[in-house]
Amino acid sequence: MSTKSYWQQFERQRISRRRLLAVGGASAAGVAVVAACSSKSGTTSKKTGTPGTSGPPKAGGRYKAATPIVADSTFGLDPHLAIAAGPAYFARMYNVLVNRSAVNPDYYYYDLANDSGLETPDELTYIFTIRPGVKVAPNSLGVPVRDLDASDAIATYNRINASSLANACQFVCQYFDLPALQASADNMTLTIKIKVPYAWFLYNIGRAIQTIPPKELLEPDKAAVFKNAGVGGGPYKIDQGAFVEGERVALERNPNYYRAGKPYIDGYDVVIISDRSALQAQFIAQSSYDYGASSEAEVKQLTDQHPVYLGSQDPTYTFIAFTVNVTQPPWNDPNIRKAAMHAINRQEFVDRVYQGGAKPNGIVHWCVSGAIDQNDLDTYQKYDPAMSKKLIKQATGQDRIKVKIFWPQSTIEEHDQHLPIFLKQMDDAGFDVDQDPRDLVGWLTDYRTKTYGASLALNQIYETAEIPLDFHHSKGPAGSNIYASGLQDTAIDDLIDATKRITDFDTRVKAIQDAQKTLYEKGPMFMPLVTPFSRTLYQNFVRDVPAGLGTTGLFLTQDIWLDK
Repeated sequence: MSTKSYWQQFERQRISRRRLLAVGGASAAGVAVVAACSSKSGTTSKKTGTPGTSGPPKAGGRYKAATPIVADSTFGLDPHLAIAAGPAYFARMYNVLVNRSAVNPDYYYYDLANDSGLETPDELTYIFTIRPGVKVAPNSLGVPVRDLDASDAIATYNRINASSLANACQFVCQYFDLPALQASADNMTLTIKIKVPYAWFLYNIGRAIQTIPPKELLEPDKAAVFKNAGVGGGPYKIDQGAFVEGERVALERNPNYYRAGKPYIDGYDVVIISDRSALQAQFIAQSSYDYGASSEAEVKQLTDQHPVYLGSQDPTYTFIAFTVNVTQPPWNDPNIRKAAMHAINRQEFVDRVYQGGAKPNGIVHWCVSGAIDQNDLDTYQKYDPAMSKKLIKQATGQDRIKVKIFWPQSTIEEHDQHLPIFLKQMDDAGFDVDQDPRDLVGWLTDYRTKTYGASLALNQIYETAEIPLDFHHSKGPAGSNIYASGLQDTAIDDLIDATKRITDFDTRVKAIQDAQKTLYEKGPMFMPLVTPFSRTLYQNFVRDVPAGLGTTGLFLTQDIWLDK
């Protein structure tokens, strides 16, 4: 399937009720196995190719997992403010109106909005019909066991709009016409109006960072609950005492979950382990049920020697990036930013960290629409340490320059393997690096508040070109002046904003590519390195793991079951 035909279906904005119902089924693009569509639920199950035939799903058992990714120490499990490990839990506890997969754009997961359809009478108006029976789980948090409705969604969007630290502020604060947000008298219909045409609306409305909790938890005297617990209408909940920061978290089944008989698994027990060898040992001992292998060699070793299987091998849609703050010297000088850009040999990361299982990134990573073609990247960001030294000389009159760079001490995304390669490349290009390693918690705190000059930074999963461009926007990737300084250039801001209003696919792809070329001319302040393919292994008794849907799969964990 061509890139154009694959993405055009996602990019189209004005969708009639008839059209949206028609594409409620699924395409086989990028999916190992496609199961039948349930017209009642309005979803289509997509699974990994689990081995053998085991009959109908079995209920029961607890899923064991181990991860190096800790929760956000500042905001804990707050679904609108927390980052780090948070989004993976938010998608399991709470609801969204509808999630449209950016990876497989034919696929819709109707959740709090039901499958009777979405009306878009014009390109600024979206009307959702609320699904009855999305019931809050039994809890000790003081939340009534009741059906969620449009009032919960309105409370969610108002809360996001009220906080500059909300990760979805870029979407809600900038695009929602909040005074026009309207629920019907019975709270079973929600009308959202936006201020300008917005190409990414249907993707953003279903992201985990703006899930919809019960409105009772959004009251000022209740919000502290989010630090270590959460309950909603999703398949699981986290009770008070079930989360210990930096150690473990336990999710419990919601017996009120609206999809009959689901979730199949009684709960998830997650432990935090930072050391890769310990993670592998945990997996080999079947004390965890999945494991992200670091290389093809490790996949072969484990699959040859243990009863495990390899799940989907999709792009991860994330990356390590070098991020600089242009409000601090020397990064306010475009020549120094360009010198750093030419210092990076991305192919070395592909070869040494991923043994070929990755591809170099431009400003927009290679696996999303709008990325610059791999063959053309050298035109804009060629690895050329001699050029770096020349640019440093032009900027400073000196052969070398001293810069301070901070980073998280972490194995997440193979950060520990990227680090020595990156530092050597910077040294070779004329940068004397004042090294400032931090624990992950301390790094995230300063990264959020832009208390840094430069960072070799971890990132979340970005399934569209929007956020990589937004890092260069003066308002940053969250639209509220957190995480990154952007280029502090109003012309660049206007250029980025314009790409979001283009609803024609071909025109928008060209605009995204042209915007990147302009950023290269200015000297980018956000430089993704490489994006790998995933290599997630599962124990051979784990069944029906969603695949080929990107982050949409986080909302489908209720389908997973254990054949043991």
